[in-house]
Amino acid sequence: MTTGATSRGSVVAPGVPYVDAANVDKIYPSPKGAVTALRGVTFDIRDREFLSVLGPSGCGKSTFLKCVAGLTDISAGKLTVKGIPVAGPPANMGIVFQRDILLDWRTNLENVLLPVDFRRLSRKEWVGRARDLFALLGLSGFEDRSPWELSGGMRQRVAICRALIQNPELLLMDEPFGALDALTRDEMNLELQRVWIADAKTVLFITHSIVESVFLSDRVVVMTRSPGRVLDVIEIDLPRPRELNIRETPQFGTYVAHIRELFRQMGMFARSP
Repeated sequence: MTTGATSRGSVVAPGVPYVDAANVDKIYPSPKGAVTALRGVTFDIRDREFLSVLGPSGCGKSTFLKCVAGLTDISAGKLTVKGIPVAGPPANMGIVFQRDILLDWRTNLENVLLPVDFRRLSRKEWVGRARDLFALLGLSGFEDRSPWELSGGMRQRVAICRALIQNPELLLMDEPFGALDALTRDEMNLELQRVWIADAKTVLFITHSIVESVFLSDRVVVMTRSPGRVLDVIEIDLPRPRELNIRETPQFGTYVAHIRELFRQMGMFARSP
């Protein structure tokens, strides 16, 4: 989904991160005792950067994304988008969830135009962009089909088109390819990289996949087990555009091995005796 329309020409003030988290805590109240999802989370996301957050299940990755999206409030600390404290969904944000959440009674084109309809804008002014996005993501000819006629990967492409329809500056993606098979996931990684390079947005990408995070990102944030803290932030110095065979290079393997070692330190991926 998309909130608001912006021009990608706008940038944050010099020296100001696009997203800045400082000592962020998130605590969920519960009759059985409060649950701390995030504790002291501190990192930033630079303008037009592709940043992935990686960590064990339940470490608060998706919770952090929801905080940035303004869908839930932080309990302590400071969280800003373009230097402004988050107090609701930013007006320049698009979001893609793990499930595509398409409406089967609307055509694919109508699904992409849903944010436009929601804001009661003129469809005529946005149909051209919608069709351009269909072409960009390899969906030309499927505009007037229904979502149930598409494969899982194609449905997720439609969901990405919907998130991009109003050209948001900030794109939040919560494990968008987690439910796809390995081959389709590889294809979607390439498509997402191509879209990001074509119209470089600031991307916060949540994933469980080490390989996916290294392939897509400028930096990878590794979170600890719950309550989620930042364990490490890794700069990924690999040339772009990246082809899938870059995963076979020693440099790529070094990044993957380093992140796997961090997970071993958390008690995961235990070495065989």
